[in-house]
Amino acid sequence: MSNQPPNNEPWQSPPPYQNGGLPPSPQWQQPPYQQSQQPPNTYYPEQPYQQPPNTYYPQQPYQQPYQPMPPQPPKKKSRLWLWIVLAVVAVLLFGCIGVFALIGNAAKNTSTITIPSGNTPVPSTQHFTVGQIVKIGDTWDVTLNSVKTSRGDQYSAPKSGNTYLIIDLTMKNISSQEQNVSSLISFDLKDSSGQKYTETITTMSDIHPPDGKVEAGAPLRGQLVYEVPTSIKDYTLSFQADFTSSGQTIWDIHI
Repeated sequence: MSNQPPNNEPWQSPPPYQNGGLPPSPQWQQPPYQQSQQPPNTYYPEQPYQQPPNTYYPQQPYQQPYQPMPPQPPKKKSRLWLWIVLAVVAVLLFGCIGVFALIGNAAKNTSTITIPSGNTPVPSTQHFTVGQIVKIGDTWDVTLNSVKTSRGDQYSAPKSGNTYLIIDLTMKNISSQEQNVSSLISFDLKDSSGQKYTETITTMSDIHPPDGKVEAGAPLRGQLVYEVPTSIKDYTLSFQADFTSSGQTIWDIHI
């Protein structure tokens, strides 16, 4: 090293930059390409095998598999319905026996009728005429008092070509019990060809159908009215005491 004293020259400002600009920046130079070098092999010492710690799992108690519940035994059916059916059958059976017994008794009661003039039993199919008293079983004495035709009145009149056939009769209850009469049910009128006529309801003041209750030993008088053609002259009137009787009492009517 030189032992020269430092230069004590006075400081001078650097010369101004050209064109009044900043000093040129140094240009970046790319370093020369260097071939990559493989890193040195690093040796890692082999670690000893470490066995994982034993983990103890307690043994679970044995659980039996789920078994379905046994099916419930069927409930015993009540026998109440059986007793009800048997009771109904018994009632029907006794009812049928009673009906057949009534039919048999009614057939016996209406199998014969009596005419007072001869007191001779005759079959129930025999035809009678107006004025005869006919005994029907042990219940009725029936008499057709009269038969006539009518043109009605100003309130009740038959259709053109027809006329009213009015039958006056008396029914006497000869039984020991009260009886009921319905003229619409008990009496039927037919002509010679079998045509049936229905009883006519009129407002004529002198017409009173034989309907209602008849006390034992009492008579009932009334009138039956039928609207019939004027061209037909022969008819039959039948009487049936009740639904259970098999025989009918028949009168021949001519107008």
